[in-house]
Amino acid sequence: MDRKLIHLLTFILFISLSPKTVFADWYILLPPDKRPGGAQTEEKKIEQKLNKQPYKTEKSKIPAPDFKFRTINKIFTPESLKGKKVILFFFENPYSPETEELIKTLDRIASQKDVVILCVDTNDADFSILEKYKKDMNLKNLFLTADSFLLKKFKEQVKIKKLPASIFIDKNGFIRFYADRINSKDIKEFETNIVKILKKL
Repeated sequence: MDRKLIHLLTFILFISLSPKTVFADWYILLPPDKRPGGAQTEEKKIEQKLNKQPYKTEKSKIPAPDFKFRTINKIFTPESLKGKKVILFFFENPYSPETEELIKTLDRIASQKDVVILCVDTNDADFSILEKYKKDMNLKNLFLTADSFLLKKFKEQVKIKKLPASIFIDKNGFIRFYADRINSKDIKEFETNIVKILKKL
């Protein structure tokens, strides 16, 4: 019998009699880019690059979900916001020093033409205190509400893992940028990044 055929039959016999665990790490014999989960796809490269930036951008435009942002005397919807550059800012504790700094900064930015900033307290019970909060903080330009459901709707569209978080919607109603785990360590950088992004919307 041909020597190569004997070797092949021996190998097949060995495989059939060996425990299945023999194949547990079969992929280690492959080049790194050929291993399961090891391929460095273009999407992974983009995600890694964006994770190093203050703000992450989606690979393609995502339509904003149908939502209603309610204040005491106003209701905003995607339809009513068409033609505007919109920032939704989600937070948990309005009276934390970090939140206060970020919201004051956003209020300054909200004075720009065609910019609407909607700040969302994710604790529904805070709705009744927000008008007083706005007066105490001397906020002139942005809008406030308390609505945990709004966060839930946007979480279906983008990967928000930790608050504070912001979502940028362009004039056509598409989500273009988002960021979570925002902190107030460098307010100037926070403001600079937002102004840059608004120019792109």
